[in-house]
Amino acid sequence: MELVRRYSNCSDLQERLQQARLRAGERVSKQQEPDDGSVRGRAAVVWRVRDRLSDDDIAEIIERFQAGTAKRVLAAQYELSVSSVKSLLRQRGVRRTS
Repeated sequence: MELVRRYSNCSDLQERLQQARLRAGERVSKQQEPDDGSVRGRAAVVWRVRDRLSDDDIAEIIERFQAGTAKRVLAAQYELSVSSVKSLLRQRGVRRTS
């Protein structure tokens, strides 16, 4: 309300305020979902590790980890987080053989 009161005494400022309101309204209307049933935006992303990696990939991760490859290196190569690699190895009971 204070903003409107400050702009109410200056006609040129009132016009700029009105233009800003119209632009904001246009942005909101452009962001609304389309009514034609089409889908917009980003494609669905598969987040689960078991859906992103094949059984062969998992076997290779386990093999390379047991051979001495660091978890952070495996994470970078397979585009996973380090915690995902740790979780994957833990779920399969994998420990590094020394």
